[in-house]
Amino acid sequence: MNLYEIMSKFNAGYVTAAVIVLLSIIQIAPVRLNPWDCILGWIGSKLNGGKLEELQKQVRDMWISSHRQSILTFARECRANVGHDSEEWANVLNQCEDYELYCGKNQVANGVVKSNIAYIRALYQELSRDHRI
Repeated sequence: MNLYEIMSKFNAGYVTAAVIVLLSIIQIAPVRLNPWDCILGWIGSKLNGGKLEELQKQVRDMWISSHRQSILTFARECRANVGHDSEEWANVLNQCEDYELYCGKNQVANGVVKSNIAYIRALYQELSRDHRI
């Protein structure tokens, strides 16, 4: 059997099956080449027309705004001598850490919030030392 006879036995079904098997093997292999992810990602981007990226940006903006507002409100209440329990302190300190990590990772400017976070942490240290929390 020569190459011409072998090639003549292939039809579209065999070629399609061979391509699918080959792509699946590449997908499973430890090599960082993921053809199915690329193909499905391309199809997904064509179907949603960029709406997913817009929605992700809106969610990110809401997350940032929510954290900023919580931190600023907490700092304002502390300056007005409003008392907070230990759970509120733990919550705001976690929000401060999450916010700072996010801003550092995504190069988001945080000006005023940064100084309020420093104030909150200093006040927490002071209240902890005096056993008032």
